[in-house]
Amino acid sequence: MLRDRLRGELVEPADPGFPLARQLQNTEYDTVRPHAVAYCESEDDVAACLRHAREHGLRVHVRGNGHSMNGWSTGEGLVVDLSRMNHAVADGPLVRLGAGVQSLDALDALKPQRRQIVTGTFPTVSAGGFLTGGGIGWQTRKFGMGSDRIAAARVVLADGRTVRCSATEEPDLYWALRGGGGGSFGVVTEFAVRPVDAPVMTGFETLWAYEDAVDVLTAWQEWCVEGPDELGTSLVVLPGMFGPGGRPVVRVWGVHLGPTEQLAAELDALAERAAAKPLSRTVGSRGVYADVMHEALCGSKTVAQCHRTGSGPEAEGHRHPYTRQSYRLTARAATRAQSAALLDAWDASLDREGRERYLLCIAVGGAANRVPRTETAFVHRDARFLIGYQMACRDVAADPGAGARLTAWADRAAGALAPLACGSYINFPSSRVSEDWETDCFGENRARLLEVKRAYDPENFFRHAQSIGGRPPTTKVAS
Repeated sequence: MLRDRLRGELVEPADPGFPLARQLQNTEYDTVRPHAVAYCESEDDVAACLRHAREHGLRVHVRGNGHSMNGWSTGEGLVVDLSRMNHAVADGPLVRLGAGVQSLDALDALKPQRRQIVTGTFPTVSAGGFLTGGGIGWQTRKFGMGSDRIAAARVVLADGRTVRCSATEEPDLYWALRGGGGGSFGVVTEFAVRPVDAPVMTGFETLWAYEDAVDVLTAWQEWCVEGPDELGTSLVVLPGMFGPGGRPVVRVWGVHLGPTEQLAAELDALAERAAAKPLSRTVGSRGVYADVMHEALCGSKTVAQCHRTGSGPEAEGHRHPYTRQSYRLTARAATRAQSAALLDAWDASLDREGRERYLLCIAVGGAANRVPRTETAFVHRDARFLIGYQMACRDVAADPGAGARLTAWADRAAGALAPLACGSYINFPSSRVSEDWETDCFGENRARLLEVKRAYDPENFFRHAQSIGGRPPTTKVAS
């Protein structure tokens, strides 16, 4: 039995812990019933799971911490969960990261070791999916994509072998894992990454009235393109349910890696460029890298509290409700007319219906744009922004038309993004996946990725709806 082969834990449908074990970040997938969930604690555990799946004709679903937006890390087969492979350890000039370590835990563990790493903009995303897909965050402009900092990785292949890949060992696999997406070539169990030199930084947040949204969105993008690499920032348009006084609001927030006086000047420049005064402006104290990131992403919650609710006795981090989304990468700042079109798609009139939705923009560019397009599998070296829309429904059972309504809205949002798009980011997929998604995500790197897939997984053992060289995409639409 598989249970007897594991150092970790196997949770089957009849076990009391199964309802929690099958959860992803998104509540929509709570209805999916895997064959079992294997909490792996070692590479031997992973290899045992792969052998068991082969012997019993089971699909394998590789899961870090369940942040797959379209549910690719679950299914009716065997879920290989890596969340207990969660170490973050300084090792000479590098840092070793277990594929299941969450960003907030890695930052906390590395803080006393005086090392820090590039992370994303959500605290409980794990290293595996984040790094293999590219890795966009507030440090991207200064230090490049997260995948650019991978020095080596350990991978369990479909035949059960474990290999180490680097620039000199299995170099083609090493190339593919830096931006080719997770769940395509093997199970990555550990990364060796180059840490970043960022001992201190400053967090900031500004809120703007929705009436100024077109000007602020236009100005913010121009500000990011022309701003220093030390500026890491996002913009989100929020509905009235999240805004002061019940009114929609534009939030610009992030971190600054330079001197505090430079940040003050940059924020003044943004307000001047927008020709509008923010409703509020908050600049935190200059602090230790890990502390500033924690405050920005978790607020006043402790590390234990910031984890996803149900995952620990103190955990109270939220889960995402039923969601439909559209995301694209863009290579330039939008004109004022294009910003107006983006906001029209967000549709302020939906506030009267209490619709939960947002328009999110994350600044990229900087150091990430100074790497050749074919140097790694991540091809989007001209991308300046990741822009997308999400709409949510918290009680689908009570709203039978929610699926169709959310899908239709996401499709309209995709239409607004299309004129600006230069490609798509595999870690932020749209609900509706195009037939030519491989080219959209990987451009001219697609052909080499297919070669690597054929070399390392010729039987297509590792596959999901958006794995390289897998089956045609399955679109997440109304249900």
